[in-house]
Amino acid sequence: MQISESQEQSKLRRAPMDDGGMDTANAIDILTKQHREVEALFAELQGQEKVPSKTKQKVFEKLAEKIELHTKLEEKIFYPQAKPLDTDTVLEAFEEHDGVKALLKKLKATKPADESFDAKISVLKEMIQHHVEEEEGELFPTCEAELDPEAFDAMGMKMQEMMARSGSSAARTNGRGKGKTKANRKH
Repeated sequence: MQISESQEQSKLRRAPMDDGGMDTANAIDILTKQHREVEALFAELQGQEKVPSKTKQKVFEKLAEKIELHTKLEEKIFYPQAKPLDTDTVLEAFEEHDGVKALLKKLKATKPADESFDAKISVLKEMIQHHVEEEEGELFPTCEAELDPEAFDAMGMKMQEMMARSGSSAARTNGRGKGKTKANRKH
């Protein structure tokens, strides 16, 4: 996946400090961290020539769980705040989510040994990459410029609560960011 300079700068602004402390949840940090986790799972699925079917199934289940939780967080918490700032991108994101959900449903009905499984995974990866590029390259920077820093922390806290309620492994592995966005650093 090709990352633009503005995306890279945006990631650097939001990168949580690795001091072991996790004091405030920040919505963009949480979503960005989930993007990286999903990318790592795609790499695990596609990184080897011959991944055993049993391993593929386990990795896919983890991937599907993370994607489903991520879309829920965005749709219920982040997008309602972002929509007034960039309606077109948010509406497009909802449509992309619908496409991803439909493909996940097909993948769940497909055995990893099926010849179409890898092709479906490749298409899913492309859909997710496009979605991530638009969020990190357009939507997140717009929100950082327009929303108050407290809004990111409030959304992040709601996301943490939703992840905890879900009981998913995605919730257990998702740490809290440092709450440092471009907007926070101005003050």
